[in-house]
Amino acid sequence: MAAQPIDPEWLMLTITDLLPNDAIVVDEALTTATSLAAFLRVRDRYGYFGNISGGIGWGIAAAVGVQLARPDRKVVALLGDGSAMYSIQALWTAAHQKLPITFLVFNNGGYRIIKQRLRSFHGTERFIGMDFVDPPIEFAALAQALGVRSHRIETPDAFRAAYIDAVAAHQPVFIEIMVDGSV
Repeated sequence: MAAQPIDPEWLMLTITDLLPNDAIVVDEALTTATSLAAFLRVRDRYGYFGNISGGIGWGIAAAVGVQLARPDRKVVALLGDGSAMYSIQALWTAAHQKLPITFLVFNNGGYRIIKQRLRSFHGTERFIGMDFVDPPIEFAALAQALGVRSHRIETPDAFRAAYIDAVAAHQPVFIEIMVDGSV
């Protein structure tokens, strides 16, 4: 499979197919993970943490907290790039505590959820300060700088291999996945 950017539905299907049986999903991938519910089997009341609407930026820190509370289970965090910008420093805690969290950051190049809401609620296409360009943000490099093993992924095959490795790891692993940035 060589499609670029990577299709979000394919990602959600692959993530859930390869998810360990007792894993906990922390979901703050507001736009990329819209199809997650169609594929995710929630096995118990602690198997999924998400937010319907409202504030963004809680996902990385929540994944750290959930992993600390449930050290016997694997945590996989699904995060938007905009959301990750609010609490990226929590990756240092994951590295310092050697928490085996898999962080998946879907990089669409900006705040897509805010753009969608501005278009829908206010009828505007005027997106000021919502694109991560000039310079682009290199999320995998940020994760590496905070002590977390990281990868930047641009193809489905590369994602599949990195994800299988990450969910088997006994340390935090950060995977930045390039996805479509259109609104």
